[in-house]
Amino acid sequence: MINYNLRNLIQRKSMIDRKKYTYKDVEAATGIKTKLLSKINSTPNYNISASHIEKLCNYFNCTPNDLISIYPDETN
Repeated sequence: MINYNLRNLIQRKSMIDRKKYTYKDVEAATGIKTKLLSKINSTPNYNISASHIEKLCNYFNCTPNDLISIYPDETN
């Protein structure tokens, strides 16, 4: 299962910059719509494009490993 750590990255950026960031701030900087950011954050295994991963990594100054976590499926 793929899980995106978007909420954690927003919280980390807020703590570092001492400013409250929201999906609207991320949308303004990356062009990725708020509705899509919410889906990415709340839907396991959500399929996003490589360009969105790149934009998010650039915005949060992180690597894809910081953005994406992979856990074994429990369906077996």
